Amino acid sequence: MMNLRAMTTAMGVLAVTCWVGPMRAAEATFSGSLRADEFVSAGLEKLTPTERARLDALVRSYQQGTLEAARREAAVAQAAKQVAEERAAKAEAAAKVREKRPDEPSLLARAKVLLTPGTEIEYTTVESRIVGDFQGWQRGTTFKLENGQRWQVTDGDEYTHPRMTAPAAKIVPGLLGSFWLVVNGATRKVKVRLVSAGR
Repeated sequence: MMNLRAMTTAMGVLAVTCWVGPMRAAEATFSGSLRADEFVSAGLEKLTPTERARLDALVRSYQQGTLEAARREAAVAQAAKQVAEERAAKAEAAAKVREKRPDEPSLLARAKVLLTPGTEIEYTTVESRIVGDFQGWQRGTTFKLENGQRWQVTDGDEYTHPRMTAPAAKIVPGLLGSFWLVVNGATRKVKVRLVSAGR
């Protein structure tokens, strides 16, 4: 024969089953999703309907927060993946550009020397004539060439030469962006810098 306590528990389970069954169909709540024995073993039959509603709301909020966190993590991972793909594409494009350049002139052949803002000259020999008379130089002497350029002596000892009118002259590139003035008929050359490229 069943004792009184077991009988009471069985009747409680039966009553909860009759009460929870229809509710489970009506709403998808935490408490409504429990089996009758889970509902009783958790002590939920002791809660008032208001307390059960609050519990269901808390569980729903927790589930939504977990879902939102997972969505945020997925969005961050997607953004990081996109950035990585963009960087890889840029690196690949840069590598392709570098591959297409083997036939270009060497760096030294393409080098240009910046003279003044907005003015540059090719790093090649310039041939022209000195305007007026040539009698030598000293540091700071400026020579005007027929092409309109003005070149100034930057260093070197004083050099004197018998007067020549409009001698042929060359500006020859040196190392590290330097230039040398070579005057036809002179026995020395001198380092110069461009002070004006216009006429």
